[in-house]
Amino acid sequence: MYKTGLIRLLFNFEAKNKHDLYLHYYNVGKLISIAPKVKDHLYIELVNYNNINFDRSLNSPTQQIIKQSTTGSEINEKVEKIYNDLFFSWSEIDKKMKIEKKQQIELDDSESPSLNVQANIEPLKRLENIFFNYYQILYNENPRLNVSIIPLDLIKQQEHKEININNEIDILFLDNSMNKFEQENELKLINGKFINNNNNNNNNNNNNNNNNNNNNISIKSIDSTSISTDFSYPKHFYEQSEIGKNLTKWTPPFKGVVLGGTFDRMHPGHKVMLTMAALVCSDYMEVGITDNSILTSKKYSELITPFEFRTEKTLNFLKLINPSVEYNMLKLVEPYANTMTSKKLECIVISPEVYRTAIKINTVRRESKLKPLEIYSISYFDTPHQGDDVKLSSSYLRELDFKEMMKNKQQQQQ
Repeated sequence: MYKTGLIRLLFNFEAKNKHDLYLHYYNVGKLISIAPKVKDHLYIELVNYNNINFDRSLNSPTQQIIKQSTTGSEINEKVEKIYNDLFFSWSEIDKKMKIEKKQQIELDDSESPSLNVQANIEPLKRLENIFFNYYQILYNENPRLNVSIIPLDLIKQQEHKEININNEIDILFLDNSMNKFEQENELKLINGKFINNNNNNNNNNNNNNNNNNNNNISIKSIDSTSISTDFSYPKHFYEQSEIGKNLTKWTPPFKGVVLGGTFDRMHPGHKVMLTMAALVCSDYMEVGITDNSILTSKKYSELITPFEFRTEKTLNFLKLINPSVEYNMLKLVEPYANTMTSKKLECIVISPEVYRTAIKINTVRRESKLKPLEIYSISYFDTPHQGDDVKLSSSYLRELDFKEMMKNKQQQQQ
């Protein structure tokens, strides 16, 4: 098992029909294949990619791939089930989209409708669902695995800035159908996007003899055996020369965005929220992090990590998603910070339980003759691993840590 890993997945931001959804079958297979291989942190480079041959070259995986299975049937059946549940039916996705649009309207400010959010709600929710589904797949496989999904070639007119990864990568997962030349090209593409803050190069030989002392990020080894041929991208549509070409990119609809939270034990629900906040913002973001002094009423509050730690971790994650934004990290000792007075803010990103707070902010802004904030509400992140709560929560994760601490303490006393 590796401590840290990196994999590159393709997705099509301009997905319009069921053919575009077939791409997710390969991605689900890759994720299920590598999830047991990484212990601590898995980075996923999610590349916006639009090959003009998608529509005519991707046949249904359930017809084309499953019949040609060369791996054990158990993993293929598992991947097929997950794919069918999440991506297979375009009509089901449209049905889910209508429900989410309705929920967005219900969580809007009726006195100041969020017109810009409404105009972009379909691509926003499609993006949110992709991140939600991929995080959910991996969380269900291994709740303790730290996962970071990083969208690339997605944001329009984004100033090029390298993405900072603080740890060197133990393993890069590649399709086993790639030859050595193709593997080297993958490394070049990845090195063009990432830099390693540790500024150290690793000279250990890897199992493919791919050493490069000039790498921006230190990748120790390549694993081209974990992903079977069944889940390798077909050669006829994965053309590396097409990366970055013919793309429809996303234009963030707001210059100034705000959100807040405790962000203790950062989990996939936090990451989906932070990802969407970073994707709707082009210039400036205020991020309120609740100070420990006002968290004493929370369950297992004594286990909440210090404000400084939570702030740094939240900022580092946001920079992975959109490094071009200016992030202003604020200490919250009350719920509102600058939201009621700032002229730079245009949108607030919330989860459903803080809807009333957003409405109160807009009421005060209207009274002060300031433009109300548009409201974008993300969906709750639910999973079988969330206890009795309606969503995955930091309180539940603290409870698990507390029980583990008590168990270890009892074992030491025996």
